Amino acid sequence: MTIKLVATDMDGTFLNDRGEYDQERFAKDYAALRQRGIQFVIASGHQAAELATTFSDYPDMWMIGGNGAELWQRAAGLTATTFGPTATQQILTALSAYDDLQIALCGTETVHVLKYADPQFVANMQQYYYRVATCDDLMAVTDPVVKFDIICPPALTDQLVYELTPKLAGIAVPASGGQGSLDLIQPGMHKGRALKQLGAQLGITADEMLVFGDGTNDLEMFHYAGHAVAMHNAPANVRANATAVTGTNIDNGVLDYIEKHLLS
Repeated sequence: MTIKLVATDMDGTFLNDRGEYDQERFAKDYAALRQRGIQFVIASGHQAAELATTFSDYPDMWMIGGNGAELWQRAAGLTATTFGPTATQQILTALSAYDDLQIALCGTETVHVLKYADPQFVANMQQYYYRVATCDDLMAVTDPVVKFDIICPPALTDQLVYELTPKLAGIAVPASGGQGSLDLIQPGMHKGRALKQLGAQLGITADEMLVFGDGTNDLEMFHYAGHAVAMHNAPANVRANATAVTGTNIDNGVLDYIEKHLLS
């Protein structure tokens, strides 16, 4: 197969369960990929600004942030599509009917949470995002919103997706990141769309793309790219949509696959 672009999700895929990766091994693999003319792309729910900081040693790397709403590269800058103020208000109104939700409004630079939100939720957001601010009322936030990050009781995740899908039709799309968490993203703004946009810019077709993921928010990327590799730790429905399965995120499944199939 001829591959010109490799894209990977972060959490549960490229990163281990401590949020880390083998930096020395990746540096060698990245250099080898670039020598072969292959782009390496991060495709994540994280903000592109945060991803850029994490991978600051790789200035030519492309970042897809906000589950597809952001596209960034140092030389090209940031392209972001955000919810309008009316849509943001409509979404918050719909979410107010649920008492057990913890909500974060994710902008391109800052993530906003309530001052009285659960302390553990705030701590988790501060660990996940690099700039978190507290506020008295999410309705008063004026920053453009890329996505909504929601934590809910794990047993209610599927039901919440089921109920919010028709309530927010045409406004937002629920994308489950696993039991107990989901994002609300803009209709049509997913990782697959961002890959298509990036491919058009770089002159790379879907058949020349290889992608890695572990969650349902990776499925649009799986469906777009010609080659989709699921992690062994991914749910069965995600593995069923892949063209191949590699090892777990703990066992460096992404780098193992790249080294075996692209660099050997």
